[in-house]
Order: sequence, then structure tokens, then C-alpha cells
Amino acid sequence: MDTLAKTYQMESYFVFTFAHVTTTNYYSQTVTLDAEPEAVDIYILNHIYSNDVVITQDNGLAAVVLQKGANALSPRGHLYNNGEIDYLLMNRYEGIQMKRGKTKPKSTPSFKNEDKKRFVCALEKLLTKTRD
Repeated sequence: MDTLAKTYQMESYFVFTFAHVTTTNYYSQTVTLDAEPEAVDIYILNHIYSNDVVITQDNGLAAVVLQKGANALSPRGHLYNNGEIDYLLMNRYEGIQMKRGKTKPKSTPSFKNEDKKRFVCALEKLLTKTRD
């Protein structure tokens, strides 16, 4: 990732709460927030601009990012788009309902090298598009 930042001359930020503090170096400026509900989402939404890139696996955050004219990319390399967001939000709603009903939702598959490669490829493609 460090080489991507140098290649594209971009600023990057890793936004998290005190509940998720890490010692990992993400080659980004870190922004640590109080562990309030939605603190990270609100911070991101207050600081993004059109054509920015937000990496998230949260469908709700992705939906609002798209509404602000920015780009949302999942850590597995999926580029969110306005055409699918209603479907993704419905899945999110159903997942919340399942949790409330104490039904165990299907677990997410483990993160694989293919996911990492797909992510890097999608990010490079997106950065090239937004730079032009």
C-alpha cells in the first residue's frame, strides 16, 4: 500500500475508535476517535469530498459515501455502485433483523490472498480513474 500512496501522490487516513486501537502501521495518517456509536462514519462523512475513496465493508456507510459523490471500495475489492446499493441495504436490514431474532447469520468467508489481490487491482484502477 505504501507504494500506491507514493505512486498516486495521495493522502490517506485510517480512522478508528479507541475500542479498535492497533499498533499496526497502515502507511496512513491515523485518526483516533472516542468509541461512540457511528463516530467513525460521521467523521468520514464530514471530511470526504467528491471523488475521494473510502474503503469500508459497511454497506450503510458505502451508501452515504456514494450519495456524497465519493467512491466506496470494500477490503475484498468490490467497488460499490448506486445501482446495487438498495439491494445491499436490504441485506443489511435483514442481517440486523436476524441478529435481533437471535438467528445466527451466515459467517463471512476468511480473507484470502485472492481478496487482497482483487482489492489492490480495484484500488489501482479506481485511483487511475479518479486521477484522470
